[in-house]
Amino acid sequence: MKEYILLVTIITQMSQRMKCISESKSIDLFDLTKPTTWRAMSRYYGAIEKHWKIPCNTCGTPHLGTGFHMGYTGSMGSMQPAIVPTEYLLSRLLVVDVSALTEHNPAMVLTLDVALQWPALKHDPIEPTLLFFKFGWKEADSWKINMKTCNCKVPGLSFELAEWIAANLSHVIGVATDTPTFESAQTRESSSTTVSKLLGMSGIYMIENVLYRKNMPEQGCLAITMPLKLLNAGYAPTRLTAFCPNSRSDRSVVLGLTKIDLHEKMPNSRLYDVNLDEILS
Repeated sequence: MKEYILLVTIITQMSQRMKCISESKSIDLFDLTKPTTWRAMSRYYGAIEKHWKIPCNTCGTPHLGTGFHMGYTGSMGSMQPAIVPTEYLLSRLLVVDVSALTEHNPAMVLTLDVALQWPALKHDPIEPTLLFFKFGWKEADSWKINMKTCNCKVPGLSFELAEWIAANLSHVIGVATDTPTFESAQTRESSSTTVSKLLGMSGIYMIENVLYRKNMPEQGCLAITMPLKLLNAGYAPTRLTAFCPNSRSDRSVVLGLTKIDLHEKMPNSRLYDVNLDEILS
């Protein structure tokens, strides 16, 4: 008897033909998540529950680790993480590396004309895609955020670029960044023309405080986004992982099906090798 199981495979395009290679050793798994603490979460959501004003929310919330949202905290006009369709949480991952620009201008505003130099932003992808903007932000850069004065030197997107993504990249279902916020100096002080509001109202979710991994390729990766399914919350801690080909090539990781013969010899069960009573006592 034969059944199908899900298997992560690599698809290689060679002379208009697709060859399926199911070698798990050819795939690297990257955890792109920054951790948080229960104390930080309880303070944040406690303030939300009491309807306190969150100071400097446009500067981001780095103490909450990697987070998922679709608008400002308390925003009623955008979708909430709990109702994002499940199929939007599995996507292609494309990296837009602008870290070379932030070396010279740490608080740069990524404008549309500059962004269109990257093919990932110039052309609409053919499948659901998560765009990851790599600004080169590090934990040591947290000193650039002064929550007391709401002064933060954080790179971000221009409003014009956000409009382009929302209007022209129909297969982009989410954007991610290694910074605490997508808001730039151009949009941070505004209450109407903000990147978060525009993208959220367009059904594009945002993931902030992403941990970039050094050896992760810029294309070919498959991303799995796992936000906490919180109700009545605009912001949710998130686990973000990526399956990537382990070499720079035209290969892309996809989900596929393969046949297995259940009559083949299976590994021996560990049922009799483990003494559960001893472990639980």
